[in-house]
Amino acid sequence: MELNKEFKAESLNVEGYPIIEVGKGKAQSEKFKAQTDFDFDPASLVDALNSKGHVYAYLDKEKKVKAIYITVRKDGEDFSCEERLLSDSIADDPVVGKMDEQVKFLVAQRATYYSKGRAYFLGEELPHLKQKSEGFNFSMAIVFALLYSVVFWQVFHGPTGIGIGICFGICMGLCFAKHSYLYEGPKEEDTKTE
Repeated sequence: MELNKEFKAESLNVEGYPIIEVGKGKAQSEKFKAQTDFDFDPASLVDALNSKGHVYAYLDKEKKVKAIYITVRKDGEDFSCEERLLSDSIADDPVVGKMDEQVKFLVAQRATYYSKGRAYFLGEELPHLKQKSEGFNFSMAIVFALLYSVVFWQVFHGPTGIGIGICFGICMGLCFAKHSYLYEGPKEEDTKTE
């Protein structure tokens, strides 16, 4: 993780290993356990999920689970990934570092939902994650405005439908706004004065 350098969330995707979020049903299912390349305690996954945590898993091309990351919410606004389970087949592979970076981002992103939220990964406090919006997504706004205008024109039989469609398009343009992120570290001026 580089400090004070902007990046997009998509740049953290791990090629060949899609990430999935594991819910309570999947965590307890025999099918999920059979997909996993290693032993784990389903109760620990369910405990994390019950405490408003998240469980992430990485799959390989054969849909075998190669890694599980267990995140928990602690002390109200703080979030932490306290446990990482890996298959022996990837334990020494550099891909684990890429997986770690993506999960660090997910934990840090959840902490940003709170004013004093902090994020931790395997006992280490992560730098504050800052989100920058790149503004309104005009192309998505136009596409959805046209789509909703056609739909609402048929419902309201007139210009009211177009007005509603445009309003929905504006909302979708805001929803699909692109974002970039950076981990805040000490500013260059701060390091020069020390």
